Amino acid sequence: MDKIIVKKSLGQHFLKNQHVVSQIVEAGKIQKDDSILEIGPGTGILTRALVSSPASKLYLCEKDRILFENIKETFASSRIKVIYEDALVLIPSLQVLSPFKVIANLPYNISSPVIISLMTVCPTLPEKMVLMLQKEVAQRLVAEPGDSNRGWLTVFLELMSKPKILTYVSKYDFAPVPEVESAVLVIDEIVLPKELDRKLAVRILKTAFAGKRKKIKNSIFNYFKITAEKADEIAGHCKIDLNDRAEDLKKEQWLCLINYFKDYKVI
Repeated sequence: MDKIIVKKSLGQHFLKNQHVVSQIVEAGKIQKDDSILEIGPGTGILTRALVSSPASKLYLCEKDRILFENIKETFASSRIKVIYEDALVLIPSLQVLSPFKVIANLPYNISSPVIISLMTVCPTLPEKMVLMLQKEVAQRLVAEPGDSNRGWLTVFLELMSKPKILTYVSKYDFAPVPEVESAVLVIDEIVLPKELDRKLAVRILKTAFAGKRKKIKNSIFNYFKITAEKADEIAGHCKIDLNDRAEDLKKEQWLCLINYFKDYKVI
C-alpha cells in the first residue's frame, strides 16, 4: 500500500482495533443476500472483514484518490464495487438491491449529513446501519424524551428505526489519535411508516428544534401561524401539552402531530 498522507479536511482517523472491527461486523448480522455500503474504507481494516462476510455485494465509497486506488487494487473482485466519490453525492443516486445495509467508520465531519441522506434521499432505504460516530453525536441520537441532548435528527431516527449504542471506542484505537472519543451506533429495524411524509417530518422537526428552549405553542404552532383554537384542537387530538418543549415529546406524539398537519393541510 502506498504511503498514506492523512487529510484533516476529510476527517481521516483510521481504526486500528481489530476487536472493534469484529464487534461492528457481528452487529451487522450480514446474510448472503445482503448488499453492503462502506463509506470511507480508508486503509481497509473494516473492508477486510466485510469481504470475508457472506454479503453478495460490497460497495466501497472513497473520496481520497490514493486510498481509492489502494482499495481498488487490494480488493479486486466481481462482488466488490469501489467508487471514487463523495458519499453525499453518491447516496441520492446509489442503485443497490435489497436487503441493503450500511456498515462504516464514518468521517466525523459528514456523519450527520450522511445519516440524513441515507434516511431521506437514498433510492433504497437501508434496513440496518452500523456506524462509528463521535461519542457525543451518538449519544444525542439515542437521547430519550426529556433529555436536553435530544435534537430533530434524534426524533427523525426514532420515527423510522431503533437506534442504540453498541459500544464506546477509545480515541487511542485510531491513528492519528483524534481529539474526541467514539461510539458504534446501530440503527436497526429501519422501516418507513406508510403514513409518514419524510419531507414534512423534517420540516416540522427542524422548525420545532430551531427554537429548542421555546414551548411548542411558541415554536411550530406560531411559526406556521396556527390559531390558538386550532392549536388546542391539535394538542388535544395528539395528547400534547402546548407548554412542553420539542425535546419532551415522544415518538407517538410526533407521528400524530406530523400526520395531523398533513391530513388537515395546516401547512
